[in-house]
Amino acid sequence: MLLGREDGMSGTVRIVRKKKKFIFWQSFFFIFVALMAGYVLLQSPIFSITKITVQGNNNMTAGEIVRVSGIVTGMNIFKADLQTASTKVKALPMVKEVNITRDFPDTISIDVIEREPVVLVVVDEHFVELDAEGYFLRTGSAAATGLPVVTGIQVQSAGPGKKVTGKGLDVALKVVQELTEQLRNNLSEVSVNNVGLVTLYTLDGIECRLGMPENVNVKGDYFLQVIEELQEGNKNIEYVDFSIVNSPVVKYRD
Repeated sequence: MLLGREDGMSGTVRIVRKKKKFIFWQSFFFIFVALMAGYVLLQSPIFSITKITVQGNNNMTAGEIVRVSGIVTGMNIFKADLQTASTKVKALPMVKEVNITRDFPDTISIDVIEREPVVLVVVDEHFVELDAEGYFLRTGSAAATGLPVVTGIQVQSAGPGKKVTGKGLDVALKVVQELTEQLRNNLSEVSVNNVGLVTLYTLDGIECRLGMPENVNVKGDYFLQVIEELQEGNKNIEYVDFSIVNSPVVKYRD
């Protein structure tokens, strides 16, 4: 009886060893296949990048964005470091958001959301474009951009891609955002004085004393209406005063 038990135990040991050996070779086989597949994918010309597309860019060229990303055609699509490329593109002052994806087998897609310039400020004697959050986008020109210039305040800048700060700048940005596009396109200047009173100037030199930055959209719509109606009657306006919101005053030029 004792021998039978020993024979049974030794047989069980042999089965366990064979099973372990089988599992070892099975694992080795799968690892080998995975390595070979990885090697083929990384070396196959099928997965070489032949096209890089850029979408959402209105103020930057596709070439500039691709160059900054560091991704180039001919590179294996699996070797492209999308995270690093996204970080590089996001560092561009004009870029608010970026998403880079692989479109197999040979295309990289770069989708950006740009920051839109809304005003100009003067920094170190140069015009600088700012977005609605006050970020320094790039240097510009009042004549070329058609953006209103913010005046009456002192600003400090940390450079492109950084926020520009200054007392009253937040007021100017808020006012511009609350005006209609039609009126914004007719503005040459947005002035904020040291107590926060706002004055607008049109391209035709008409002054709008907006007063405190309250009910801006209502005041702006009325101002635009006054301009359109009185100019149709060939009347020259000097200014519109909204010091009393419900009783605006219109002053004509002599």
